[in-house]
Amino acid sequence: MRRRLCWNKTWPAGGKTSGSVWSNCTNTPSRVWASSRSISVKPAWNCNGCSCKKPCRTKPTRWRKSAPTAARLTDKKRRVARWIDAYCGKVKLVRTHGWCPHCERWHFPADRVLGLREDSTASPLVQEMCALLVSKMPAEQAEAIGLRVTGRRLSRSTLARETQRQGDHAIAVRRRLLDAPVWVAPAAKLTAAQDQLLEPFTLVIQIDAWNVRERDHWGQTQKRRRQNLEVERWHWVYTGTCFRLSHRCKKGRFKNKLRAIITERSYVATRGGVEALMQQLYYEARARGLARAQRVLVIADGAVWIWNLFEDRFPEAVQRLDLYHANTYLWAVAHQLHGKGTAEARQWVKPLLKQIRNDQVAKVITQLEELKPRLTEAAAQVADDTIDYYKKNQKRMKYKEGRKRKEPVGSGAIESTCRQLQCRMKRCGQFWSTRGDEALLCLEMFWRNERWEMLFPHAKLTAVANN
Repeated sequence: MRRRLCWNKTWPAGGKTSGSVWSNCTNTPSRVWASSRSISVKPAWNCNGCSCKKPCRTKPTRWRKSAPTAARLTDKKRRVARWIDAYCGKVKLVRTHGWCPHCERWHFPADRVLGLREDSTASPLVQEMCALLVSKMPAEQAEAIGLRVTGRRLSRSTLARETQRQGDHAIAVRRRLLDAPVWVAPAAKLTAAQDQLLEPFTLVIQIDAWNVRERDHWGQTQKRRRQNLEVERWHWVYTGTCFRLSHRCKKGRFKNKLRAIITERSYVATRGGVEALMQQLYYEARARGLARAQRVLVIADGAVWIWNLFEDRFPEAVQRLDLYHANTYLWAVAHQLHGKGTAEARQWVKPLLKQIRNDQVAKVITQLEELKPRLTEAAAQVADDTIDYYKKNQKRMKYKEGRKRKEPVGSGAIESTCRQLQCRMKRCGQFWSTRGDEALLCLEMFWRNERWEMLFPHAKLTAVANN
C-alpha cells in the first residue's frame, strides 16, 4: 500500500496545549481514524488517570502572564511517539506529555482526548470492533468475519488480547456503577407522560445458573490426582434478568399459538458468585423501577439457594415456582409406573397436571401418598422426592392466580438467556479462565443492557437512546 505522510497539527481554542496531535497515517480516504482533517482536541487540564483534580503543566514551569487561573500549557519540551492500530492501519501519534506536580507523574492529555488509555494499542473504533466481535464468536471466526465486513485484518491474538483489555475495563466500570451512591431526585411537578410512567406496575425477576468449563491448575492434572486432590473443571455462572410486566406481550399469527415477547429487560451474568449476582441484579432492578414497583414477582426453579437469597434481599417479593420444573416431577413418576413415552403414562399424568395448574397441589400430594404402598422401591423413591418437592414449594405454586393477573408462570425468559450465553461459552474444545469468562460476560451484559457507550464514548452517536 502506498503510504503518505499526513501531518495534522491542531491547536485547541485558547492556545497551544499538550493536547496537540501529530499523526502519520496511511492514505485511505473515508477510513482514517486520524485522517488529514484536523482533530478537534479540547484542552485537558487534568492528568490522564490522575485523581488529584489539579491542572497539569509542562516542565519546566513557565506560565503565560495573561492566562487565567486554569493555566494553559505553553511550553513543549518533548514529544513522544506512539504507534496505534487504527481502522486505516498503523498510525503514528506524536504528542507532548505534561507534568503533574501534585502526583509527580508525566501524563498525556492528548491520549485522554483521543480515548486512549496507557495500555491501549488500538484506536477506540478498533477496540470496539475487537470487543464486539469476540463477545459474539471465537477469535478465529472473528478474524475472518472482521476482514470480510470491515476490510481490516486483525490477527486472532490481537482480537483476544484487546478484548481482554476491554473486558477488564468493563469490570472496573461496572464496579464504579455498583459502588455509586443511590441518588433520589427531588419531588417536582410531573407532566402527563411522566405521570403515566409512574402508574403501578409489576416487576418480574428470574434467576438461574449454568456451568462453564475452566482449565484449573493447567498442566498439573496428573500431579494433583496422584496426590488425591480434586480436579475441578466445571463452575457455576449465575444469571438473572428483570423486566416490567407491561413490557411483556404476546404475538403470533394464530390466537391459540401466541408467543410471549419481552420488549425491554435487563440482564446479569457473572462468574463471581452469588453475592456478586445479587449486587448486580439489585442494581438492574433499581434501574427498572424497583422502588416504585407495586408488586415484585420472582420466578425460579426449586433451588434452595435462590429462595434463600430472595427471602434475604427481597423479603416482600412474591415467589413462584416454574411450572415446567413442577411438571417434570410428575412425569418422572409416570415414567416409573408406565414406561417412558407410553400412552398410559400420558393418560395417567394428564389429570394431575391439570390439578397443578388449578392450584390443587394438596390433592396431588394426597394421591401420590395413597399410591406409594403399591409402588416398587424405585418408583416409591421417585414419588417421595415428588411429594417432598411439592410440600416445600406449595406456597409458590399459585398458577391460577398468576394467569388471572396475566403474569408468566414459567421461567422461559431466563432459560433462553442461559441458552444464548452457553452457545458462546460452551463450544467444543473451549476452556476458560475465571478472568477470561468474567471479562467476556461483562462485555456481553453491557451490550445487552444498552450501556455500550459507557465503555466506548464515541458510540454515543449511534446509541439507540440518542436516535
